[in-house]
Amino acid sequence: MRVLIISGASLHLSLSRLQYSPSGAACIAGAARKAGHTVEVFDCHVASRLIDELEEKLSEFSPDVVGISITFVTGDTLDEESEFGTKYFDMRPKIRDIVDAIKRNTNARVVLGGPGFNYYGEEWLEYLNLDYGLRGEGEYSLPLYLDRLEKNGDIFSVPGCVFRVAGRIGKVPRDRIVDFDDTAFPAYDLFEWERYNEQNVAYALYTKRGCAFQCTFCPHSSIEGNRYRLKSSTRVISEIEHVKRATNSENINFCDNSFNCPRKHAEAICREIINQRLKVKWRSGAIKPLRLTKDFCRLMEESGCDYAGLSIETASEKMLTNMQRGYSVDDIREAMDSLSDSGIPFGLSILLGAPGETPETISETFRIVDSYPTIQSVWVTIGLFLWTHHQRVLDTAIRDGQLKNARELFDGAYYISPELPQDYMTSLIESLKTRENYYVQVNKPYSGYYKAVNSSE
Repeated sequence: MRVLIISGASLHLSLSRLQYSPSGAACIAGAARKAGHTVEVFDCHVASRLIDELEEKLSEFSPDVVGISITFVTGDTLDEESEFGTKYFDMRPKIRDIVDAIKRNTNARVVLGGPGFNYYGEEWLEYLNLDYGLRGEGEYSLPLYLDRLEKNGDIFSVPGCVFRVAGRIGKVPRDRIVDFDDTAFPAYDLFEWERYNEQNVAYALYTKRGCAFQCTFCPHSSIEGNRYRLKSSTRVISEIEHVKRATNSENINFCDNSFNCPRKHAEAICREIINQRLKVKWRSGAIKPLRLTKDFCRLMEESGCDYAGLSIETASEKMLTNMQRGYSVDDIREAMDSLSDSGIPFGLSILLGAPGETPETISETFRIVDSYPTIQSVWVTIGLFLWTHHQRVLDTAIRDGQLKNARELFDGAYYISPELPQDYMTSLIESLKTRENYYVQVNKPYSGYYKAVNSSE
């Protein structure tokens, strides 16, 4: 079959603002190709005339099936001209424009997928007036769907599918891939990789799925499972070599939720890179401050790590407990001491406003952060973005009156601790924005913000 994969990841960002490539679309394109189908990719990031270029692609390729990878539904992005320096975005109208163009120009079947579809399968089908989508790990489910479609088989029992028949929605539970070493390589060769290289965009690879942590604001352990499913270190090296050949780039981003957990797995990958004398510049924006010793940082550096993003989120012992992060302030200090002593540039991510956050806990966080002048950059997110019922913080958001029910999530919802006064928060935001190399994304500035905005309209 002729299969077109549309990469709709981060449509709100230009190619020049991307930090790493769209791994989801690359992985499912590779899986469909490995299954014997003729596959091409339409990458929204490189299109200057999105709908015109898509229509040209549809006319030229004449696909039987079009898969759309949706990463986000709504969210926020930095924009200095907007209030608090953050601008709300809504991906839904753009995805609808894409779907309308497909319907106008082809009789192809449209299949939705990607993280943004995982959380809102039923809502997306209703919004776009479509009948089929796949949740979960598309590397497995998409080839199975294509095989059954080609053989007139039962597509309504494919693991992870969401479908609409006679106006009613049906859902099939997801299955999880067990052996990732047998999965296809990501098809980055189908993308306009020269354009990515011009912007120094790193190519995203994952080394595992699953998460053993139980952070209250994060859905990964619920969706992917709380036991790690690992790629072998030799498979990871083969994948890096494949990407290097396909893209003529040495820039790799390990996009795992926590690259260094479990640590033995990360150590094995670093050692395999060193043993194979593989020339690569790799980074990860999601490293947990857990057992991040000087020896491990030295291993990262020797294997080609050129940036480490340390996800501390808070440096308050109280908030670490509230958020169930699984490490302590002492662990954070050890991690920052080790990275400071290494030659690896590193930055921090901080998340303010989880349940129980107060001005005192925020002060505790910045007292520790400010004691490390070696930090290259700090990304501060204010307010929790609520995007799926898999986040355990939803119960608190409903109890505190900041969320009515899970149906509101599709339109974009946020939470911030009610213990953070308006005057304090507006002053904090302004002061943080004056700090050099600080990036401040304000999802929700203070607990009464939206109530105050609505009442003033």
